[in-house]
Amino acid sequence: MSPPSQPPKRPATLDELVAAVRSAADAGEQIRITGSGSTDLTTFDAARPVRTLSTGRLNKVIEHAVGDMTVIVDAGISLEALQRHLAWRDQWLPVDPPVFGAARTPGQRTLGGLIASNSLGPLRFGCGDWRLFILGMRWIDAAGKVIKGGGRTMKNVAGYSTPRLMIGSCGSLGLIAEVTLRTFTRPADEQCVIFYCNNAAQAEALLAEIMLSPTTPAYVQVVGGRTFAANPLQLPTITGKSGAGVVVAVGYLGRTEICAAQLETLRALPTAAQVETISQTAAQSGRLRLWMTTEPALSGVPDDSAMRFRLHTRSSRVAALLESLEKEAFSPGGVWAVGEASGCIRGVVGGPAAAEVLKRTATAHDAHVLLMNPAPTDPSASPLARHLKHALDPANIFGIGPEM
Repeated sequence: MSPPSQPPKRPATLDELVAAVRSAADAGEQIRITGSGSTDLTTFDAARPVRTLSTGRLNKVIEHAVGDMTVIVDAGISLEALQRHLAWRDQWLPVDPPVFGAARTPGQRTLGGLIASNSLGPLRFGCGDWRLFILGMRWIDAAGKVIKGGGRTMKNVAGYSTPRLMIGSCGSLGLIAEVTLRTFTRPADEQCVIFYCNNAAQAEALLAEIMLSPTTPAYVQVVGGRTFAANPLQLPTITGKSGAGVVVAVGYLGRTEICAAQLETLRALPTAAQVETISQTAAQSGRLRLWMTTEPALSGVPDDSAMRFRLHTRSSRVAALLESLEKEAFSPGGVWAVGEASGCIRGVVGGPAAAEVLKRTATAHDAHVLLMNPAPTDPSASPLARHLKHALDPANIFGIGPEM
């Protein structure tokens, strides 16, 4: 990946942003898009100059229709600033995206970057993803043309929703400038229950029962015993088996009595009755959920050598894959990994053979591994991605992003 060849330009208006893109395109330069700079998943041609454009000054709430529960914002606004604005009207956006590294500052995560990297967090399981939240968008293509897709309501979308092209594109197809979002009423309470399963088989049986239960969890997280032993709440590990087994955390949002009733329903499940459990209040649940989205720096492993990854597998294999990954990678260089019931595992692994360990474990469990850093250099893993890139950015103005 080539470093930026010029200081970042920080346009303050949409017109300035468009002019900067056109200027770079006319000069044959590549464009690196940045908000907070917390992560970089785009690769560039080292033989061509790179111009960095920051959306940091495009950080305003343009319009908030409280009654319609929609909000229009600049893409450079931070998620935390948007949540604070919505909280005054008892609304929120139900996302809790990952924070990379212990030194990262959550308040710096920009909305455009989160959409471009398709970052969501545990609440994706029960609350939906960016495709549900985004109603409309303005984005700038490689020629410096502003393209508008969607509108203020779902009825405004006829045919293919072009904003969906930007979700997970890592800035390789265009530059997100403005977003129209649905908002939601803030839940009155949050409660979760933690199940300390002795092994992966027990965790898989419990997950199957949870998925078939008459409850509506907001998130279902699966955590390896060694990873969970480092949780910030200092919760007890499995009795007599510190750092062993698999932990399943199930959370609910809504009215207090409804959350409590759903927790009791889970406790009555056949497998749940055989394992140790602990319930968490709203504050504890929120802290635990946010901890599960914060990827730490591994002890004794330099930050630049720690490898971030994403694994995708069948939901029935998440627990076994986590258990196997911790056994394989814990001793050589350390591992932190958290999975979702949907089949996605996110984490950090260290050590000289980290990539080999990941690939070997993924192959054994029929999983697909995506290395998040360094960014993949081959963007053409799928024909669709190759055709989209050729159609929207044939000159590679915006660089090349990984297959998300």
